[in-house]
Amino acid sequence: MPLRPPAFLTTLCLCAFAHPLFAQSAAPEAVKLPTLSVNERLDQTADHPSLVPVADGLADGAFAGLARQVAGLAVNDSGARGFGQTVTLRGLGNTPFFGDASVPVYLDDIPLASGFTFPTELYDFGRMTVYRGPQAATLFGRAGDAGVIQFTSTAPGASGTARLGATVGSYGQLAFNVSAQTARSTESDVSAQLGTSRRDGYIENTLLKQTVDDRRAVFGRVQLHYRPAPDLELSLHLLGQQSRDGAQALVPLGGPYYEVSRGKEGVSDADFAAIAAGLTKRLAGATLTATTSYSDWNLSPYSNRLVVFGGVNFDSALTQSQRTFNEELRYAGEHLTLGAFYSTSRTRGAADRIFNGFPVEGSAFTTDADLLALSGRVSFTPAPGWSITPGLRVERTAKEFERIETIPSSTVMRRDDAWPAFLPSIVVGRRFDETTDFTLTLGRGFKPGGYSAYTGRADLAGFGPESSWSLEAAVTAAPRDSNLSCTARAYVSRVSGYQIERSFAVPGATADEYLVVNASRARVLGVELESVWRAGHDISVTLAASVSRATLEDFTDPFTGATYSGRQAPYAPAGNGALRVDYRPATGFFAGAGLTWTGTTYYDEKETASLAQRSYSLVDAEAGYAFARGDIRLFGRNLTDKAYYSAIIPGVKHGTPGAPATWGAALALRW
Repeated sequence: MPLRPPAFLTTLCLCAFAHPLFAQSAAPEAVKLPTLSVNERLDQTADHPSLVPVADGLADGAFAGLARQVAGLAVNDSGARGFGQTVTLRGLGNTPFFGDASVPVYLDDIPLASGFTFPTELYDFGRMTVYRGPQAATLFGRAGDAGVIQFTSTAPGASGTARLGATVGSYGQLAFNVSAQTARSTESDVSAQLGTSRRDGYIENTLLKQTVDDRRAVFGRVQLHYRPAPDLELSLHLLGQQSRDGAQALVPLGGPYYEVSRGKEGVSDADFAAIAAGLTKRLAGATLTATTSYSDWNLSPYSNRLVVFGGVNFDSALTQSQRTFNEELRYAGEHLTLGAFYSTSRTRGAADRIFNGFPVEGSAFTTDADLLALSGRVSFTPAPGWSITPGLRVERTAKEFERIETIPSSTVMRRDDAWPAFLPSIVVGRRFDETTDFTLTLGRGFKPGGYSAYTGRADLAGFGPESSWSLEAAVTAAPRDSNLSCTARAYVSRVSGYQIERSFAVPGATADEYLVVNASRARVLGVELESVWRAGHDISVTLAASVSRATLEDFTDPFTGATYSGRQAPYAPAGNGALRVDYRPATGFFAGAGLTWTGTTYYDEKETASLAQRSYSLVDAEAGYAFARGDIRLFGRNLTDKAYYSAIIPGVKHGTPGAPATWGAALALRW
C-alpha cells in the first residue's frame, strides 16, 4: 500500500461559573481566553471541550505539565521527545510504540497520526482544547475512542503584534523565541515564529563524568491567510522542529534518580516538519472547509546503553520514521455537521540490539496504513430547554506490515488486515434555567488493530482493535451574581480488546520482546470536577480533579496462561488533580502558586509494586511584574524536589525520572 495523495450529579457540583458560557450547540463556542496563564480554563458540558490557554514560549515537557491541569488527562513522558510516550484520557490511551492513539492530537488543522510524532516545543499555540468522549469523532477526521486534543493558534487582531521571549534557569536552561503577527485585514494576515531552547541534563554518568540527557531544539512556523473574496479564505501553515538530544533519560529502578554508571552514552535525534493548505468557503448559514496536510517525522538515530540484570550491558540502536498525508473536508452549519477524511501513512523502522557484546536482534519493518472516514451529526430542539444531537461515524482502516529479521534468524513476516467500524453517538442536553445545564452522552469509540515490530513471534505480532461504549452524565451550574464555577461529570466505559503494551523477557527468547496484546474486556469508571472561583477582581482559584479506575475484567497472559483479571490497566493513573491560586492584575506585581497530584500508575498488568509509580504531588510557583508591553517573572517548578518516575519501562527495569526542582526567570516583550 504505497503512500499516496489522495461529553445528573448535581450534588457533585459545588460551585458555578461567574457568567453563563455553556451553550448547547453542536460545536464549541469561540471564547476569548488569556494567553499568559496555563492554569485558567473554561470548562464546558460533556459535549463541549475544556479550553486550556498555553503560555507562550513553553519549553520541552510542557505537554505533560498542561495535562496535569486537566481532569482525567495524563502523559507518561519517556524522556525521548515523545518517542515511547503514552497519553491517556479517562483510562484510554496509546501504547508506547505501535498502537494508534485513543486521543489524537491536532496542531491547528494538522492531525498527527501517532503519539510519538508530537513536536514537544509546542511553538506559539495559544490554547489546548480537550474534546472528551467518542462523540468527538464526528467533529474531527482523525479521532480515537477517548477524544481529541487540539492546539490552536492565537487569532490575529485589529493591529499587528510582535513578541520577544527569553528564559534562563537552572540546569543551563536557555530559551529564546521571537514571533510577529500582522493585523487581520479584509485581504490577508501573516504570523511567524522562530525559537531555540536548550538545557543540560538532569542525569549524570558518574563513570564518564558527564550529563547524559542534554536537550537542544530549534523550532519555527509560518501561517498565512489570504482572502480574495469576502466569503473565501485560503491558508498555508508550515511548521518544523529539529531536536538534537543526548541519551533518553533512563535510570535503573530502585537506584539513584539522577545518576547512572555505564561506559557508553547515546543520542536521540528527531526531526519534524508539516505543511497544511486550506480553503474556507462561507455559505449561506454554513461553512465549508477543505484541508490538505502532510507531516514528516524522523527519529534517526536513537541509541542508548542500559545496564541490566545486575551488570550486563544492553545496547539498543533504533531508527524510525513516519510520513502521513491527510485530506479533510468539513461542512458546518447551524444544525448539521458533515465530514470526510482520508489519510495514508507509512511508518518505517529498524532495530539493532546487543546483549553483553552479542547481537540479539537485527530487524527492519514497514507499516502502511490507510484510513477513510465519513461522519455527520445533526442537532435539533424537540421542546424548549431540550437539545438532541445524534451523530454517526463510519470508518475503515487498512494496514499492511512487513518485518525482515536478520538476527537471531533470517525470516520475513508479512501481514495485512482491515478494520471497519460503525460508530453512533447521541448527546441529550437539558437546560433547566439560565444557570444550570445537564448533558447525557452515549457513544461508541474505536481504534484499529495493528502490528508489533519489536517481536519475532509471528503468532503474536498482530493485535486486534479496541472498541468501547461510553456513557457520561455532566452538569454545569452558573448561578447569577456568583463568583464561583463548576462542571461535574461521571462516566463509564465498557471496552472490548483493550490494547496493552507488553515489555518483558519472553521465556525461551534471546531478547526482550515489546509487543501489544489485547485484554478481552475492560471497564473504566470515573468522576471529574473542574471549577473556578473569582475571589477578587484580580484573584482566581482554579480546581481540577478526577478519580478513575481502568480495570482489566478479562485478561490472560498469552505466554504463561496466568490470569490478571481485576487488575488496574497499565499506564492509566488512578486519577489526577490540580489546585492553583493566582493574583494577576493588568499591570503591576503578580504571583501564583499551584499544586498538582497524580494518582498511582502501574506499568504492568500484574500491578507489580516495583514497576509502579505511587501517587505524588508537585508544587509550582511564580511571581513577577507586568507592564504595558510585557512582563518579567521568576518561576520555580517541583519546589519540594519530589523524586518520581514520569514513565517506566518494565522489560529493562528502568524509568524516566521526572524533572527535579528547577528555577528560572523569563522576560516577555510585546509591541
